[in-house]
Amino acid sequence: MRPMHAEEDARLRARVVRRAALHHRDGADAALDRPGHVRAASGLCWWRGRLAVVSDDASFAGLIDAATGQTEAITLPHAPGERRQFDKGRGNKADKLDLECVIAAGDRLIAFGSDSGLAVRRAAVVIDVDHASGDGVRVVPLPRLYAALRQPVLGTGVVNLEAATVRGDTLVLGNRGGDVGDDGVPTADAIAELPLSALLALLDDPARAPVPAITWRVIELGRLGDAPLRLTELEARGDELLYAATAEATTTAYDDGAVAGSAIGVIAGGAARWTRIVDEENAPLLAKIEGLVALPTRDRVLATVDADDPARPSELLELTLEA
Repeated sequence: MRPMHAEEDARLRARVVRRAALHHRDGADAALDRPGHVRAASGLCWWRGRLAVVSDDASFAGLIDAATGQTEAITLPHAPGERRQFDKGRGNKADKLDLECVIAAGDRLIAFGSDSGLAVRRAAVVIDVDHASGDGVRVVPLPRLYAALRQPVLGTGVVNLEAATVRGDTLVLGNRGGDVGDDGVPTADAIAELPLSALLALLDDPARAPVPAITWRVIELGRLGDAPLRLTELEARGDELLYAATAEATTTAYDDGAVAGSAIGVIAGGAARWTRIVDEENAPLLAKIEGLVALPTRDRVLATVDADDPARPSELLELTLEA
């Protein structure tokens, strides 16, 4: 299948009109190793009529009050060494699940590890409850599914699963490219579709349920200045796919880098177009957008910023999106 080329579209505009810092409603909890704020918000979706968020460097999900940013934390059981925060400063970054995307499937909230070359990240977290205790949360290793995701079309670097959404009965997944393999070539940004029912069967029986055939379609997202845009999120909106992408100075799926900006795009009818996000003053937004959801009003979306800084709360942004 030929790559899809995304084109910058001057008619498309995305502008921040409101932002709120994400703080846990009950504050920090040393016993749970919970910070007082949402760290590294990396995935966003609607679940049971509420806005759900996951973090890539902390074992907590959250339910956000979109008006205030106050977030009800849901504790995840993944806590090696009784720690639920992971970063270079603690020396435990490799222990994190690296939850980069999240979907709602019926009553279940399902978050996905990125893979990014580590076995601990080839798992999904399934949440069946919406309260803070964490009862009803399970981590399901999915090595067979992640093995099927790794295909030559992506390149020789590691899989970096950073985007997911549900469209009807189809699960849409996105690989964030840019990991430079042994051949010196960055992996490709790409999108794949598979039956949602196949994922649910694997979650119930990961060792024996059939793994569906997976076909990636490469998408070339363009550039912001000298840096290529890389896929960070997908959101189904009717027959369209919205996507977020960030230009970041890194050559691996493991390390962060300086951010040159982010874009929002639309995929429809086999074509993709995008625009750079600007802030409230119409200046380029120099932030990494990693979560994205549509609002009922077609010209508005919500997005989350991953600050890549353990001390800074993630932000929820409201943006206008005009075609």
